[in-house]
Amino acid sequence: MKVDTSALAQSPLQHNGPTAPKSPPKDAATSTLEPDIYHRSGEQDQTPTYSRPMVIGEGRTIVETAEETIKRTLDAESQLYLGGDMFHAADKMAEHYDEVMGMLEQTDPQLAKKNWGFSVDEQGLLKVSGNLSEDEIATLEEKLNSNDALVKYANEVKDAFLKYTEMERGPGIPSSKGWGKYDVSNENFADIIDMKSLMEERGSKRGQMPNFGEKLSLLDFVDNMGEQLKSKAEVAFLVNKE
Repeated sequence: MKVDTSALAQSPLQHNGPTAPKSPPKDAATSTLEPDIYHRSGEQDQTPTYSRPMVIGEGRTIVETAEETIKRTLDAESQLYLGGDMFHAADKMAEHYDEVMGMLEQTDPQLAKKNWGFSVDEQGLLKVSGNLSEDEIATLEEKLNSNDALVKYANEVKDAFLKYTEMERGPGIPSSKGWGKYDVSNENFADIIDMKSLMEERGSKRGQMPNFGEKLSLLDFVDNMGEQLKSKAEVAFLVNKE
């Protein structure tokens, strides 16, 4: 039997898949591309998406052991209420306070007897308060601040108070059931603590006389400080009820 192959010769072979694109001539492809441009690093205008520095550890909570808490609390209480650095500085201060008052009683006895007080301001200078004229305040502040030792020990009393009340509050969430619960800082110390009142605690209230070699009564000193805080300071820290 003879097969007719004329139809096969006339119809080209068909492919089921997509027709592959024809590649353009080499010269035509290269002519349509823009030449590469090199940019130096200083000329690129690229704004970073996030530019803030990453800080690690800001939210870490300070934790102390039970033994550390007990030791810290005992150290703070010893310094504040049992004749520590603050009271010793106040007792040394009393000697120089007596010198200034002795001279004032000779030069201006009426002013010496008036109702006034003084404390330490933010700059570490002695600041006078009371119902006095501007001239009287200026006179007293000049006499008080001219005694370098008086200024020195007054600042030591203030610094010790701030240091050990902060220690009493402790790390983490501040808490205290003593003087540390009050909001007393370098900025408002002079508005709360009257040092003249502290200097006059010579055992007249509770009958406890100063120990040998001391001018102030520790018991009356602590009592006076507590009363001033209670009447003039704000309770701003969580009170530890344990």
